[in-house]
Amino acid sequence: MKGIVFEGNGKMTVETVPDPSIQQPGDVIVRVSKAGICGSDLHILNHGEAFGFDHGCRIGHEFVGEIVEVGADVTSLRVGDKVCAPFWISCGDCHFCRKGLQTSCLHGGCFGFQAFWPGEGAVQGGQSQFVRVPMAEGTLDRVPEAIADDANDHRLLPMTDVFPTAYHAVRCADISPGDNVVVVGDGAVGLLAAHAARLFDPKSIVLLGHHHDRLAIGRELGATHTIDTRAGSPEDTLKDLTDGLGADRIVLAISSPETMAFAVEQIQPGGSISWVGMEVFLGAPEIPWDAAFMKNITISGGVAPVKRYLPELWPLLESGRIDPSPVLTHDLPLDDGAEGYAVMNSRQEGSVKVALTPGG
Repeated sequence: MKGIVFEGNGKMTVETVPDPSIQQPGDVIVRVSKAGICGSDLHILNHGEAFGFDHGCRIGHEFVGEIVEVGADVTSLRVGDKVCAPFWISCGDCHFCRKGLQTSCLHGGCFGFQAFWPGEGAVQGGQSQFVRVPMAEGTLDRVPEAIADDANDHRLLPMTDVFPTAYHAVRCADISPGDNVVVVGDGAVGLLAAHAARLFDPKSIVLLGHHHDRLAIGRELGATHTIDTRAGSPEDTLKDLTDGLGADRIVLAISSPETMAFAVEQIQPGGSISWVGMEVFLGAPEIPWDAAFMKNITISGGVAPVKRYLPELWPLLESGRIDPSPVLTHDLPLDDGAEGYAVMNSRQEGSVKVALTPGG
C-alpha cells in the first residue's frame, strides 16, 4: 500500500510501505477514507530528526475510515463499521482511561509519532491507505449511523483531533455566559476554538491572528471580532472591548513564550488561560508567575483526550450545532501528500488545513 513517510528534515514522501496485518488479538485494520495533515506534523517535517524520528518512519495521526478486519478478541467493533480514530491509542481500562484522560493511558501512544508509539511493531501512520489500530476497542469510536458515510468525511475528519482539541481548550478555559473570550492564533485549532466557544454563550469571542483569509473563516465560524496583529498592537482594541478590565478567558492555540506573556498581561484578575498549542515542544514558555499570582488567575490545558469528548460531540455534529469542515481548505489525493505538506508549511494564501484521500 501507499503511505507518507518522513525522509529527513524538510522531506516527506509517498512510498510503498508494508500492508498492515493483525498482530495482537485486540487489533483491527482500518481502510482509511480520509486523513489529515496536522500542524504538529509540520513540526515533524521541520524538526523530526531532533525529535528522534527515523528516516522512513510513517506519519499521520488523523484519520477516519472503515474496519476491514478484526482481531480474535474484538467484540464491540465489526467489519464494515465506520470509525473515527482519536489520535491517541488507549486501552480503555487503565486508571487514567477510566478517568477520561486517555492521553495518559498506561499502555497507549500516538499514531505517526515515533516518540509516543507503544512499541508494537513499526509506527503506524494515518496518512496511508490502511492502518493497524492496536487496542482498538479502547481507541476507536464508532461514527453515528446517521452520518456514517464517506460523503461526510469533511465533517468527521476534524473530530479525530483538531475540533476536540479546540473544545478541550475552551472547556479548560471554563467559559461562562457573558464572558469576554480571546483566542490567540488563527490556525485550525484557533479557528475551531472560536467555533467551540459559541457553545458556552460568551458575550464576545475575539480572534487574534495575522492571516486575513483565516480571520475571515474565523468570523464564519463564530468569532464576534477579529484583530489582525500585523496591523499593530491589539491591546487598545481589547481594552475597549472589555471596558478596560481585561479578558475573562484567553485560549492560547499557539502557546509560545510571547503569547503566554501576552495572555498573562491581558487577562483580568480571577480569569483563566487555557493553552493547547504544540509550540511548547519547541521551547516551553516562561510563565510570569508573579503576575499570575497577584491576579489570582488559573492556567490550564494540555493534550486533548479526544475519546472522552466524542460521545458529547457527536449529537452536536449530527444536529449541525457544530461544523468544523471550513478549516479543511484543501483535499488532495494521497499521492500528492508532499504537495499538501508544502501548502501547509508555506501558509499558502487560502490554506488552513489539508485533507488527503487515499483511495484503494
